[in-house]
Amino acid sequence: MSETTAPDVPARSGSDPAEPCPAPALTPLVTVARTGSTNSDLIEALARDPRDAQRRWPHLSALRAVHQTAGRGRAGRSWITPGQEALTLSVVLRPLVPADRLPWLPLVAGLAVRDALSRVLTAEGSTWTAWTKWPNDVLLLPPDQAPAEEIAGWGRARKVGGLLTEVAHPAHCAPTAPTAPTQRPVSRDEAAAVVLGIGLNVGQERAGLPVSWAGSLALAGVHLRPQDLLAPLAVALAARTAQWERDDGDPGAPLLGDLRAACLTLGQTVHVEMPGGDVAEGRALDLEPGLVVESSAGRRVVAAGDVIHMRNSPAHTPEG
Repeated sequence: MSETTAPDVPARSGSDPAEPCPAPALTPLVTVARTGSTNSDLIEALARDPRDAQRRWPHLSALRAVHQTAGRGRAGRSWITPGQEALTLSVVLRPLVPADRLPWLPLVAGLAVRDALSRVLTAEGSTWTAWTKWPNDVLLLPPDQAPAEEIAGWGRARKVGGLLTEVAHPAHCAPTAPTAPTQRPVSRDEAAAVVLGIGLNVGQERAGLPVSWAGSLALAGVHLRPQDLLAPLAVALAARTAQWERDDGDPGAPLLGDLRAACLTLGQTVHVEMPGGDVAEGRALDLEPGLVVESSAGRRVVAAGDVIHMRNSPAHTPEG
């Protein structure tokens, strides 16, 4: 398999022909040297001709930019990705789950990214560990004995990456027979097309990171090129997506247990700022996939928001 430049995604400022072939799970993988946002490019390509896009951009196809100038995060945030120091990747997913189960996808995808980084850390002999932070961050945590500055809202953890999931083509708009929100799609052609954006800090040194709570694989003792992460990411995404599909989109006990165990937010006292200005504060108990927060006023489920980790509870013991 070789990488290509798809005709419906412009290769802005040229392509990167020297990149080696990654894991076969990302097929096709298109790499461009520079673009504004890989998520925006893919959403545009998928919306332009959904039927043609089913062929050009199947499940687990991907677009990578070596340099991204207008990356988009949750709540409309933007950033610039430095070339050769970070991985910027958008993956098309067409999950065979009911549409009303799609809110689980950011957590399932985050777990897959965490899985991939855990394997890389272990293979490279690093003693750091990878975690998720609700709703869409991936963190690295140094071992207890390692010196690390405590940063308000983050503790000793450092953000190494973030995810953004966007439904590019809902299932009920599929060019084939429409699928009810509670019905599992019969085929990928009937499934919603979702674009998963992944941004990972790989080679940056401390001076090259934008905020004090950011980290990189290099600072955790892992010295790889961004493209070296493509294979473990592909394997992990394929595995976790398939596991989620086997559960019909409602995580069974093994997957839900892994989601809980990987989430550093659970068991902590948190301050959550929600869209619209509402605030929730209390102990993070569980994932539904919204964050279950318990305070003196009772329990509530937060669907979206910015989470600040205020302090650890006595143990990381999310409810079962």
